[in-house]
Amino acid sequence: MKLPFIDWIWRVRGTVPVDPSDSASDAFGKLDDLLKEKNTTYSMSGDTLSFAKGPQHPQDKMSIFDRGSWTVANGVLRYDMTSRALLACFLAPLFFLTVGHIGVAVDTWRNPPELAKAKEEAAKKRSKVKPEDVPMNTIDKILGAPEPEKPKADKGGKKGEEIGKRNRKPSMTTAYVFMSIFFALWVLGRILEHWLIHTRIRKRLSGEYQLSEQSFGADIRSASTGSLEVGHAGA
Repeated sequence: MKLPFIDWIWRVRGTVPVDPSDSASDAFGKLDDLLKEKNTTYSMSGDTLSFAKGPQHPQDKMSIFDRGSWTVANGVLRYDMTSRALLACFLAPLFFLTVGHIGVAVDTWRNPPELAKAKEEAAKKRSKVKPEDVPMNTIDKILGAPEPEKPKADKGGKKGEEIGKRNRKPSMTTAYVFMSIFFALWVLGRILEHWLIHTRIRKRLSGEYQLSEQSFGADIRSASTGSLEVGHAGA
C-alpha cells in the first residue's frame, strides 16, 4: 500500500553519486559488506537490488531497516528503505495518549464530579473529628472498659501517604512523559539513521571506506612491527 504523504515517517530515501565508469553490478559489489549479514536476503533485477531482513543483529550496520531497494541509473544510486522501528516509535506516543485518556475517562465515569465533591467534603469532616472528642459509651464505662488510647503521632507521615495514594486520581502526566520519550527517539532515529546510511553508502561507492580500512591495517602492522623490533633489541 502506497501512502506518499505520510510514508516518510518510516521510509528513508535519497541519492548518492556513482562513478560513471561503474555499472550497477560494480556499484552493488562495493556495498556487498552491508548485505553479508545474518538473516539478510537480496536479489538483483537489472539495475535494481532488493533486500529484506529477518531478526536483525546489533552488529548489522543496517539493523534498523527491514527491507528496501537500491537502483543505479543516470550516474546515481537511489535508495528507498523502510523501518518498522521508526514506525513503532512514531505510533507509541499515540498509544500512550489513548491509554491516558481512557484512564481519565474511566475514573470520571466511576467518580462523577458531584460524587467526588461529596467524598472530599466527607473526608474533610472526618479529618476534623478527633478520636478523643468522641465520648465513651456509658455501658462501657459501667463495665469498666478501658478508655481508648490516643493515636500516636504519625512521625513518618505513612498514614498521610496511604490516604494520598488512595485519593490519587489518574492523570495525563505519565502519558505525556512517555510520549515525549518516544517522539524524541523517533526524531533522533529518523535524522541520525538517515545520515548514517547515506554516509556509509557514499563512502563505499567513492572508495573512502576501503582507503580507511587500508590505512587502519597499515597502522596496525607498523605498530606491531615496532613492538617486535623493540622486543628484539631488548633481547
